[in-house]
Parts: sequence; C-alpha cells; structure tokens
Amino acid sequence: MIIKVIDPSEDKRWDNFIYNHPEGTIFHTSNWARVIQKTYGYIPYYFILIEEADQKVAGGCPFFLIKNYLTGNRLVCLPFTDNCFPLFNQSTNIDFIFFPIVKMMKQRKLDNIEIRGEMADSLKKFNFNKHNYYKLFRLDISIGLDNLWKEFKQKSIRYPIRKAQNSGIIIEKSVSEEILKSFYRLNILTRRKHGIIPQPYKFFLHIQQEIFNRNLGFLLIARYKNIVIAGSLFFIYKNTIYYKFNASHINYLKFQPNHLILWEAIKWAVENDYKIFDLGRTSPDNPGLMALKRHWGTEEIDLPYYYWPEIRGTSATKESSLRYRIVSSVLKKTSIPLLKIAGNLFYKHLG
Repeated sequence: MIIKVIDPSEDKRWDNFIYNHPEGTIFHTSNWARVIQKTYGYIPYYFILIEEADQKVAGGCPFFLIKNYLTGNRLVCLPFTDNCFPLFNQSTNIDFIFFPIVKMMKQRKLDNIEIRGEMADSLKKFNFNKHNYYKLFRLDISIGLDNLWKEFKQKSIRYPIRKAQNSGIIIEKSVSEEILKSFYRLNILTRRKHGIIPQPYKFFLHIQQEIFNRNLGFLLIARYKNIVIAGSLFFIYKNTIYYKFNASHINYLKFQPNHLILWEAIKWAVENDYKIFDLGRTSPDNPGLMALKRHWGTEEIDLPYYYWPEIRGTSATKESSLRYRIVSSVLKKTSIPLLKIAGNLFYKHLG
C-alpha cells in the first residue's frame, strides 16, 4: 500500500472511489470539497491508500486543515458536514493510514482531529474519544408514496401539508441565482430567530456552482401570493436525497410552507427512483425538532463524532451549554446588517 495526500479536485480516482463505495456520500465528493475550499480557504488533506498493483484507491480519510485563533488548528472530516467519515474497502487495514495522520498531528503541533460519523471501534487503538451526542434521521422512501403517507402523523404532518395546499401555497423547483438570493434573505432571518450565526452568501453561491449546476441538487421554494415565504436546499447523490438547509419567514409559518416543501421533495424523490431521504442531524437539546422528524416516520440513528486527543470544538458544544445560550441570545438581538458582517468574518471559524 502507498499513502498519498491529495487535493480531490486534482485526482479523479477519488470521486471514482466514492461513487463505487456503498457508503460514499455527496459530502465525500470533490464537488463538496470545492464548495468548502472556495468559500473558506481551508487546505484539503485527503489521505488515500493506493494499491501498488493497479494504482486504485483502497481507502481514504477526507480532511480539511482549519487554522484559526478561535478553535485552534484542527483536521476535520469534514467541515460544515453532518456526517462524513473515512471510507475503506473491506480488506483494507486502516492502521496504514491512521498512524501517519496522528504522526503528522504531532509533528505539526496541531491541536485536534475531528471525525464526523460512525467508525465503530476502529479508532479505539488510536485513542480517539467518542462523543455520542447528535442524532441522524433517515426516511426509507422506497416503500412508495401511499405507504409513506400512512406513516406520517396525522396532526403534526398530514394536516399541515393539507393546510398549506388549501392555503394556495405554490412550490417551485429552481437552481437560479435570483431564487438563491431570495433564499439567502430568508436564511438570515431564520438564523437570527434561532440565534445562530449565518453563512456568508458566497457559500450558497458556490453550492449553486458546484452542486446545482452539476445536477447534484436544487432549491425548492414556497410562494404565497407570489411572495417567496420559505425555501429548502436539497442535494442528490446515488440513491439518496439530502435535506440540507431550510429557511422561512416567521410571518407566514401559519400556512405551513415547510411541511409542503418536504412533501413535494419526497414526492419528487420517489418519482425519480431515490431510495433514502436524509433529514440530517439534530441536537437532542432541540426536542421540538427531534419530535417533528420522528413524526415523518424516520429512522433515528446515533451519530457519534470522534476526537483526538480530546473532545473539543464547536461540534462538541451542546446547545444546552451556558456558552451556547449566551451567544445565541446575543445573535437573536443583532441587526440584519451586523449579522451578515458577522457571517462573513466569523463563520469560517466554526467548521
């Protein structure tokens, strides 16, 4: 075996490996790597194992090096991603790749390694600490629309969908920058409502360039009397559709636009032969959102993260912590112009 460190955009073997690996996701691809790289300027360190005989990739750990004064210098697999873990062929010995990674950490005096997603017990020997906090929600949509509808909770899912339909909400599918700008405006409002720092606009612009324009995702928006009142970003890859970002205007939530957007996305996915609807991670400190995702009939999965040498960083901060609540309280009172500035300046430190 040969170990190499690559930029995934410059080595086509990486995307071929991800596409053919049963657990490869859109977040493992070079498309997502370019979104992160172009937006935040992080340096990719994709460690790969190469078979000497045929020069094919036998495994890989996709990391970005995040260097900043707020959270230290870290290798993260993968920033701004819910679930993205190293992938290997069944016969591959991961010792070949993790010993050099930990060695590099020590040599360069980096502060931390973070891996997002289930790695079973394979990291124990390297003294990684497991942090089992988030939950991942997935919906099996291969059972068909009729069976899915029966699984939805009547009061919390089916009734809001019908209400949105009867209110005259129109759902549109788009990849245009004009609609993206409308979504971004709603995103700022939504992030302030929840007390969360917003992403910079260029993040979504790079998603349009690297994901939407390559037929790997789209935006669904809800209109009420020709006003854009809600929107969600979806990624698609292999047999899975990913519900990645959602934003809406608080004054129109009574019409339940978000429920209808999700239902239309599910219908589209079933009609186009996708099998899994990934609703992303959720903090257990948000019981309302946890319950809502359960009411769609999803499977709830533990989503552990692994840290070396210790558990630290923004993803390890619980929403119930005092620090999180103080920052959230401040952001809820911050003006929109200041929020945009804060997102441009500081969001990159949260990867």
